[in-house]
Amino acid sequence: MELTGRGKTLLAVSVVVGLVSLVVGEGDLLRAAVLALIAPLGGLVMLRWTRPSLESNRVLNPAQVEAGQPTQVRLGIQNTGRGRPPALMLEDRIPYRLGNRPRLVLERLAPGARSVVNYTITPGTRGAYELGPLTVRTSDPFGLAVSVQEFPLTTELIVTPRIQPLRSLLLPGGAGMSSGESAAHAVAITGNDDIAVREYRSGDDMRRVHWKASAHRGQLMVRREEQPWENNAAVLLDVRRGAHRGELSSFEWMVDAAASATVRLSRDGIDPWLITAHHDFECRQGDYSQAMRYLATVAAAPEAPIGHMVEKAQRPRSVSGIVAFLGHLSPEDAATLARLAKRGGACTALVVDPVRWIPKAQSSRVDPRERAFAEQHAAAVATLANAGWQVIPVIAGTELRRVWTRLGAWRTLA
Repeated sequence: MELTGRGKTLLAVSVVVGLVSLVVGEGDLLRAAVLALIAPLGGLVMLRWTRPSLESNRVLNPAQVEAGQPTQVRLGIQNTGRGRPPALMLEDRIPYRLGNRPRLVLERLAPGARSVVNYTITPGTRGAYELGPLTVRTSDPFGLAVSVQEFPLTTELIVTPRIQPLRSLLLPGGAGMSSGESAAHAVAITGNDDIAVREYRSGDDMRRVHWKASAHRGQLMVRREEQPWENNAAVLLDVRRGAHRGELSSFEWMVDAAASATVRLSRDGIDPWLITAHHDFECRQGDYSQAMRYLATVAAAPEAPIGHMVEKAQRPRSVSGIVAFLGHLSPEDAATLARLAKRGGACTALVVDPVRWIPKAQSSRVDPRERAFAEQHAAAVATLANAGWQVIPVIAGTELRRVWTRLGAWRTLA
């Protein structure tokens, strides 16, 4: 309990006036000073005897929300004491990035009564935010003294990356493959029950002949020995701190893009496999909540070699395609990534252009470091392209939904 600013001012004034009245011998002025002195002290005494006994809780709806979307916070306050306290002033502590601290007023609560108040916050950036503690203040009728109670309970709010609406990459089932593509190297989305086939070779076991495919193609076809394609795709996210530009603004772009791609593929019935240098998450049957929770708090790391990400993606399993969101690459990094193109399926890389990420004013002189970066970038892009990757450059202001349309359509086998 303590005096408010108003109470401290009144107390100081009453003391000064009392001293002056004693000096000049003014009795009426002294009595007024005493009465003024009693008011703030009486407020402290009253609050001591009427200090409320309270319990509180906090509920978020929802507790995990996409950046830019609102969530409702419900604060429950119950009077567990026998008295009826004055009006309660609530202040919930929230991070500054979520806005100003909400301040709410509750009318006097009867003994055993419970009240619920709500407020809404709309987080603009991804992250894990801690809401609380809750502070409850009670003051005397004149606002001269205040009693402060703090409830240490905190609640975590998870804000996932902003999801951009993307079009489906799937074509209707049975769509024909483009000329020159084989079933094994196309971006095929098939289930475990589908069979990959190849032409019959002398010495092949006739029991492996796939008669339906043979009739369709007019020649003998046999089942391939390789594992059939699974209905999944790999989404690679480059988390190397030194590979991103614009004070890591390119990294934030990539995180939002990876989240949007994961959600789009999952909604298309494809199981995304989110991979970084340190973690990987398989999103089965449309459940991508764990991956989104990870992307809510993922941070660029000083040590996150491309090779670690490639090793994870090279597990002995088939994928229908790979979409990689990459920072600046060296030719060596590109050569490491090139190994993934040998697995079959289409490989697309959205790569930060290190020179053009943030356009600069035109100048007659070219920074040698930027020239080296540009040459290194061009060499890396050439390495990936020669290995069979589709490379799409990304600069500041690029809209994912526009470059997403440049990815080849994903087909289902007949």
